[in-house]
Amino acid sequence: MKKISFPENEYESIQNYLTKLGYCYTTRVYKEVGKYKVGESYIAPWGDTLKIDEVKTYWKVSDRPFYDEMTDEEKAEIHKYSEEIGLPYEFIKFSKK
Repeated sequence: MKKISFPENEYESIQNYLTKLGYCYTTRVYKEVGKYKVGESYIAPWGDTLKIDEVKTYWKVSDRPFYDEMTDEEKAEIHKYSEEIGLPYEFIKFSKK
Protein backbone atom coordinates (compact mmCIF):
# COMPACT_ATOMS: atom_id res chain seq x y z
CA MET A 1 0.00 0.00 0.00
CA LYS A 2 1.19 3.53 -0.76
CA LYS A 3 2.33 5.85 2.01
CA ILE A 4 1.17 9.34 2.93
CA SER A 5 3.60 11.68 4.65
CA PHE A 6 3.11 14.39 7.26
CA PRO A 7 5.54 16.58 9.19
CA GLU A 8 6.58 14.66 12.30
CA ASN A 9 5.52 17.52 14.58
CA GLU A 10 1.91 17.09 13.32
CA TYR A 11 1.53 13.35 14.04
CA GLU A 12 -0.04 13.77 17.49
CA SER A 13 -2.42 16.52 16.38
CA ILE A 14 -3.60 14.50 13.37
CA GLN A 15 -4.15 11.40 15.49
CA ASN A 16 -6.16 13.49 18.00
CA TYR A 17 -8.42 14.87 15.23
CA LEU A 18 -8.95 11.37 13.84
CA THR A 19 -9.90 10.10 17.30
CA LYS A 20 -12.18 13.04 18.18
CA LEU A 21 -13.80 13.81 14.81
CA GLY A 22 -13.11 10.72 12.74
CA TYR A 23 -11.47 12.82 10.01
CA CYS A 24 -8.75 15.40 9.44
CA TYR A 25 -7.49 17.73 6.70
CA THR A 26 -4.16 18.29 5.03
CA THR A 27 -2.93 20.72 2.39
CA ARG A 28 -0.70 19.53 -0.43
CA VAL A 29 1.34 21.75 -2.74
CA TYR A 30 3.77 21.57 -5.61
CA LYS A 31 4.91 17.98 -6.35
CA GLU A 32 2.23 16.43 -4.13
CA VAL A 33 -0.72 17.91 -6.09
CA GLY A 34 -2.56 15.03 -7.75
CA LYS A 35 -0.74 12.40 -5.72
CA TYR A 36 -3.63 11.40 -3.43
CA LYS A 37 -6.89 10.10 -4.91
CA VAL A 38 -10.41 10.00 -3.47
CA GLY A 39 -11.35 6.51 -2.29
CA GLU A 40 -7.77 5.27 -2.10
CA SER A 41 -6.07 4.22 1.12
CA TYR A 42 -2.57 5.09 2.34
CA ILE A 43 -0.40 4.11 5.29
CA ALA A 44 0.40 6.93 7.73
CA PRO A 45 3.90 7.15 9.23
CA TRP A 46 2.53 5.93 12.59
CA GLY A 47 0.92 2.84 11.01
CA ASP A 48 -2.77 3.76 10.61
CA THR A 49 -4.51 3.21 7.29
CA LEU A 50 -6.03 6.46 6.06
CA LYS A 51 -8.68 6.80 3.36
CA ILE A 52 -8.94 9.91 1.17
CA ASP A 53 -12.51 11.21 1.40
CA GLU A 54 -12.31 14.49 -0.55
CA VAL A 55 -9.80 16.43 -2.63
CA LYS A 56 -10.52 20.06 -3.50
CA THR A 57 -8.25 22.21 -5.63
CA TYR A 58 -7.68 25.90 -4.96
CA TRP A 59 -5.56 28.62 -6.57
CA LYS A 60 -5.66 31.34 -3.91
CA VAL A 61 -4.55 30.75 -0.33
CA SER A 62 -7.37 32.96 0.92
CA ASP A 63 -9.92 30.52 -0.62
CA ARG A 64 -8.76 27.67 1.61
CA PRO A 65 -11.31 26.43 4.16
CA PHE A 66 -10.36 27.41 7.73
CA TYR A 67 -8.12 30.17 6.35
CA ASP A 68 -8.71 32.32 9.44
CA GLU A 69 -7.45 29.51 11.69
CA MET A 70 -4.10 29.23 9.87
CA THR A 71 -0.92 30.79 11.19
CA ASP A 72 0.90 33.40 9.10
CA GLU A 73 3.66 30.82 8.58
CA GLU A 74 1.19 28.27 7.19
CA LYS A 75 -0.31 30.85 4.84
CA ALA A 76 3.14 31.92 3.64
CA GLU A 77 4.22 28.31 3.05
CA ILE A 78 1.20 27.49 0.91
CA HIS A 79 1.51 30.81 -0.94
CA LYS A 80 5.19 30.18 -1.69
CA TYR A 81 4.59 26.77 -3.27
CA SER A 82 1.33 27.52 -5.08
CA GLU A 83 -0.05 31.00 -5.69
CA GLU A 84 3.37 32.66 -5.96
CA ILE A 85 4.47 30.28 -8.73
CA GLY A 86 1.09 29.98 -10.45
CA LEU A 87 0.23 26.45 -9.32
CA PRO A 88 -2.85 25.15 -7.52
CA TYR A 89 -2.84 23.40 -4.17
CA GLU A 90 -5.11 20.72 -2.76
CA PHE A 91 -7.12 20.63 0.44
CA ILE A 92 -7.63 16.97 1.35
CA LYS A 93 -10.05 15.43 3.83
CA PHE A 94 -9.08 11.98 5.10
CA SER A 95 -10.29 9.51 7.70
CA LYS A 96 -9.01 6.48 9.55
CA LYS A 97 -10.00 3.28 7.78
